[in-house]
Amino acid sequence: MSTLKFKRFTKPHFLKQIGRDTLGQFFNRFSPALAEKQITPPAATLDDDAYYEAVARQAMAVDGLPEALVEAVHAIEGMANEEGEDRLERATGENGPAFQFCDDATMAEKAMQAWLANPEQFAVIFNELRLTRLASYDYYSSKLPMDQTALFALPSAQTIELMTADMEAAFRAKNRGQRTCHIEAHLMDGEYWLRIRHGDTYTRVTTLANGGKMSVLHFRPAKDDVVVLALQRDEIRIHAGTKWEKDLYRRTIGQRLFGEPNYFSERKIYTLDPLRSDGRDALDVSDLPGISKIVLRKFELAWPGEFHESIIRKSMDVFASAEARKTLAIPESGQLIAAEFDFYFGDNPKPRKVSLRPPNILKLGRHCDATLVHRWLTQNGFVTLIVNGPGQRTDGNITYVCAPQRPTAG
Repeated sequence: MSTLKFKRFTKPHFLKQIGRDTLGQFFNRFSPALAEKQITPPAATLDDDAYYEAVARQAMAVDGLPEALVEAVHAIEGMANEEGEDRLERATGENGPAFQFCDDATMAEKAMQAWLANPEQFAVIFNELRLTRLASYDYYSSKLPMDQTALFALPSAQTIELMTADMEAAFRAKNRGQRTCHIEAHLMDGEYWLRIRHGDTYTRVTTLANGGKMSVLHFRPAKDDVVVLALQRDEIRIHAGTKWEKDLYRRTIGQRLFGEPNYFSERKIYTLDPLRSDGRDALDVSDLPGISKIVLRKFELAWPGEFHESIIRKSMDVFASAEARKTLAIPESGQLIAAEFDFYFGDNPKPRKVSLRPPNILKLGRHCDATLVHRWLTQNGFVTLIVNGPGQRTDGNITYVCAPQRPTAG
């Protein structure tokens, strides 16, 4: 029984963007599986409205559809957007562009056509897109950062096997199952992305079948974690649920790829202090190709104490507004706990929203912009080391440098 539910394939107006001919080709790919489940696609003799309504009704009964068809539709839905369109158009094959699209093709039609042309490559691109949509990371840096770009190569199959064995032992010790770990390496936008899939804690779920009969389903869920290596900045960022998992990935990658388990030993977090200490200069992008301008649109301040006081200030341009009023853009008191920016990428006149909430929450309007955004955050001091010592401030459970230090070359 499928656990996936369609978000858009049940809507006739979305199906119309794909078109009847393309939908017909898609269903033909699953003819044997549909016949086995005694499902007949809507008749070609139906008029357009009736045809799309019939497809939408069949899609609502997702549990009765072939599993492979459900997974394909889920991926097509996930690629039928600006991010997916961009990645499909930039994908390359052996002799140039991997996919060819008509000038008047919609995003939904392009996604379906790409799947029909090459389901395997489509799946790879879709999985890469899913990786870039993660927004919560823990950062770690080497002690003496240096540009590792020219010294590093994609991990070999043997190295991946060694990393997998290391992690398997740790997962087994934590009762996460045996032989469940699988690591995939992707090179995306100049960074190396490692997707680590492994078993999670065993689960028991009570299910209710037709007729009201109850049963208990026993299974071990699969879990995906992600580690991104930013070689130019000599740092990694990790998306995982627990501290021991983050430590496991940090130490394993340090040992197997850099010869030292504590190579990435310097913990980092997001901070908004540059907005206060550097003012408008914190938004500088003069040495960052790909971003033409950044505008601060909103920020939130909070004060510790029993009343949990906070304020939100927003404007079309916070710094320009403050200059016009001849006042401070960021008040001197209060802790900056969130900010929202408009990012202008390349020569695109339309901005995309980026929200930052320390210590580790980043939300992107378009997740394929993640590499450029992370690069800007690091270069402009929005990612800083967690340290302890005189001259630093502690807010809650996080201690960080008062004056953010900009990264220096090793």
